[in-house]
Amino acid sequence: MHETSVVAKVARQGDDFVPDRRHTTAVFALLTAGLLTLSSGGLHGTVVIDPARPVCVAGQSCSAPDANDLLAFWRSGRRVAQVRTDASGRYRVSLAAGQYTVTSPRHGGIGRGLEPKHVAVPRGRYARVNFTLDIGIR
Repeated sequence: MHETSVVAKVARQGDDFVPDRRHTTAVFALLTAGLLTLSSGGLHGTVVIDPARPVCVAGQSCSAPDANDLLAFWRSGRRVAQVRTDASGRYRVSLAAGQYTVTSPRHGGIGRGLEPKHVAVPRGRYARVNFTLDIGIR
């Protein structure tokens, strides 16, 4: 009964206004889903140092996880995100969809550095990108 009295004060008789919470709920759900789709994306994967030893031995891996290192993500010349790898060289970072340049600031100038240097982030999901870091060991 209270809703009818509020409607009567705001809307004139004969208007097509119908107080219905379902419309508000539906619009809110659509907006929330849209925002989550736009914001819930990024990259995940691993970073390995290769080669990690000056001499490789048969039966032993020449690579090693790039533990506790920093990755920086650049877009249009601006650093927009950074993430630290864990003890196993794994990382996960949230990023907007688009193209990025990736650097490892601690390892500049020696070796080939981080590869790939450019990555694409898809809209609404996390993509796996595994990086290899050449730190110049020969």
